[in-house]
Amino acid sequence: MNCLRKPLTKLIVVAGVAAGFLPGCRARERDVNPVQPTITVNRPRVPLGGALEVSYAWNVGAAAKPIQPGYQAFVHVLDPRGTVLFADDHVPVPPPDRWSPGRTYSYRRTVFVPVLPYVGEARLVMGLYSPRGGARVALAAEDIGRRAYRVGTIELVPQTESIFLVYKQGWHDPEVDPENPATERTWTAQEAVVSFKNPRKDVVVYLEAETCLRCFPRSPTLTVSVGPAATTLPIESREPFLRRFRARVADFGDDEWVDLRLRMSESFVPSQLTPPPNADPRRLGLFVYHLSLARVEDVSPLDGLDIEDLRPGFGGLVVPGQAAVSPGER
Repeated sequence: MNCLRKPLTKLIVVAGVAAGFLPGCRARERDVNPVQPTITVNRPRVPLGGALEVSYAWNVGAAAKPIQPGYQAFVHVLDPRGTVLFADDHVPVPPPDRWSPGRTYSYRRTVFVPVLPYVGEARLVMGLYSPRGGARVALAAEDIGRRAYRVGTIELVPQTESIFLVYKQGWHDPEVDPENPATERTWTAQEAVVSFKNPRKDVVVYLEAETCLRCFPRSPTLTVSVGPAATTLPIESREPFLRRFRARVADFGDDEWVDLRLRMSESFVPSQLTPPPNADPRRLGLFVYHLSLARVEDVSPLDGLDIEDLRPGFGGLVVPGQAAVSPGER
């Protein structure tokens, strides 16, 4: 659909060996810019398909030289042979051309690890490059070749070590991102349900999604519920959003399986709109990029993260065309 945009976190899976990363390609740099990149992750072991909170920092030395406009960060996750497993290339905050000597710039991003045919230790490398021509900046860090700088390691563990989701009703077939064939996205109907085995512990729900805002007569709302606990949020932007919710063990009950529901206040059929954006006859609600659960103890510490509690006892009653209301508000 024409209204779809890129997700917040774009993961790029690259096949082949990055030959420039081999130790034999290292060369002594004469024009090093005294900028030191660092990475801190919220958990050293992350399952395939899981969410990883990454804190990036750039320590700009007092003698640092200005960086030309247009440079971005590349962040590659490599297997032991130097193959790029996935990446989190992005524009730092603020952009490098706005950095001042003697300061440190830090920010946080959420990275969703794709489901890969690899588990084990992975190296984290980063640097600065220009998308126009691919030129890279020489930085003050451990160069493994081609001005890619080693900043740490993580361990990728099997998907079975995460909270496995069973997709039940309300999910259409996954769609491939045309700009990144390794990434799938899925439309829901007005309501979609997934189930997970009761972890008997608090969990964090990660949801990255968007919808076709112009396809609704009014701004829709989304209700997220786990058992009797829920929250409702308005969708007022065409941009993808990332939200984190905390679901507590007290709301899971004693059953072996727990349902997680995503319910839009309205839905739409593309072929029935005026004018129709396409001939799609499906009834659509939310366009989901990532839906992932993690035990709170596995992703701690959570300091500084924007996490919304699902409210116990919130009925989450949604009438099509109306905002969700709790029993006490009716």
